[in-house]
Parts: sequence; structure tokens; C-alpha cells
Amino acid sequence: MNKTKRNLILSAAILNLINMVANLVVAIIYCVDPEYYINTIGQYIYIISFYSVYFVFVEVVAGIIGSILLIYSVRKRGKYFRYSQKYYIAGLIIVILAGGWIPWILLLISMFIPDIIIINSPSEIRREERAEENANNEKKKKVEELRKLRDDGVITEEEFNKQLMDLL
Repeated sequence: MNKTKRNLILSAAILNLINMVANLVVAIIYCVDPEYYINTIGQYIYIISFYSVYFVFVEVVAGIIGSILLIYSVRKRGKYFRYSQKYYIAGLIIVILAGGWIPWILLLISMFIPDIIIINSPSEIRREERAEENANNEKKKKVEELRKLRDDGVITEEEFNKQLMDLL
């Protein structure tokens, strides 16, 4: 995954979480002491009516879920992004509906950045290729060991097949 896209998605998720926490704090202040809210905070922020407090709580829960989905979609440095795009789309929609305007602008920008790796350095690409090659070599060695054990009669054909399926 492109580093820029991953960073934009993570930034949007974090900013959305901060926005949700701020909304939750304002709603709690209103619930605890409505007079204090109207006299101090209400001058600078829209006045929350009693019915919109419930809406704020629902919005906060939805926003947190959207942020979690966005963070989950770029797990392992974006390695599984193509497989978890459904989580990205769900998080994107939830954040656009429940979040602030800065997170959804970041997500909108990230939509136009391609998923391909174009910014990773050649050394990072070589390191990933070497890690995959090492993993494949280890599997080949284990398969050869299993074949040798089967050929020597130490394990049966069924045990060989079971261990081979577990390995692969």
C-alpha cells in the first residue's frame, strides 16, 4: 500500500476519534449541568437540546466504530488493504456521516491516491521479497523433511497428508 494513502487514512481516523471524544465531553457537560453549558460553552458551540444529546451519543459510537474500521483496513502497514477494502468503505461512509469535516476531506484525498506501492524505497521492496523468499524456503525444507519421514516409514501416508495440509 502507498505510504501516503495509509498515513492519510490513519490521520483521518485519529482526527475523527479526537472529534468524537470532544463531542462526547460536550454532551456529558450538558447532561451534568445544562446551566453551566448554556452560560459558558453554549456561547461558542451550538446549544444542544435535550433530544440531540441522544443523537450525539449515537454519533460518537458510530464515529468510533468508523475510525476502528479505518484503522483495521490499513493494518500490517497496509499489506492486506486489498482484502479489507470493505472495512475501508464502511469506515469511510460512517466517518463521512458521523465525523467532522477534516477527517472526511483527508479520506476524500486518500481515495484519489492509488493503492500500488510507488513510494516505498527499493531497499524496503527487497527486504519484503527476501522475507517472502525465506518463508517459502522454510516451507520447502519442512515438506522435504516430511517426505523423508514418510519414505523412511516413520509416519504414515495419512499423517504425512495431515501435516502437509497443516503446513500449507
